[in-house]
Amino acid sequence: MFKRIMAVGCSHACYADPKAIKATLDFKKQWKPSVTIHLGDAIDCTAFMSSHLGNGLGDAIEPDVESGLEYLRQLNPQVFLWGNHEDRLHRLANHKNEFIKFAALNLIERIETRCAVMKCLSIPYSGNSQSYELGRVRFMHGTVFNENATRDHAGAFAPHNGALVHAHTHRPGAARGRRADEPMGYCVGTLTSRGALEYAKTRLATLSWGQAILWGEINETTGDFQLWLHEHKIGQPWRLPV
Repeated sequence: MFKRIMAVGCSHACYADPKAIKATLDFKKQWKPSVTIHLGDAIDCTAFMSSHLGNGLGDAIEPDVESGLEYLRQLNPQVFLWGNHEDRLHRLANHKNEFIKFAALNLIERIETRCAVMKCLSIPYSGNSQSYELGRVRFMHGTVFNENATRDHAGAFAPHNGALVHAHTHRPGAARGRRADEPMGYCVGTLTSRGALEYAKTRLATLSWGQAILWGEINETTGDFQLWLHEHKIGQPWRLPV
């Protein structure tokens, strides 16, 4: 039996585009997926970047965390795969600075508590080994960050005759992996506005960033799947097919 699924990622808390957030929530109400997946970087954690540690720089922590958790509450996913941004907290959980360690551990607990309340499966960021699978479709936050990242994610991580869905690069799109079984890769892009991330606004790579939602149907018994990716056109209203 086929299950309806939906996946988004890289909403980045206070950097999220309100119109994109509303579009995802409206789409979920209409599509009514059995499984909703957030692919990570729901919280930006700029204050925990290595360049900011110890000097108090970066975005204010509370608005960042609370806005990220509020979107998770509204989206109410069944699965949350931690991204590399949230993983900053795990990397700092044993920091030699007790203030940094205390803050990191407390925020980890807040995220885990929110997931527990929602009965949402929380999957820590473990790089290449991070995985949630439905049928022949594997979901992960992502690790590769080159121009062919979606192709390379599919070739490296998709199940046999399957597909790999990731976030991380902020570049929505689909690509076939370089393998004999022709795996497909899909990137859900980001839900931020172009140029919104202050620390990345001067990078040329941001010009290829875009907003997207992935949805489809997966048969867990046979492994069969059909996935679609809606890439939003900048400057135009969101128009979704359901």
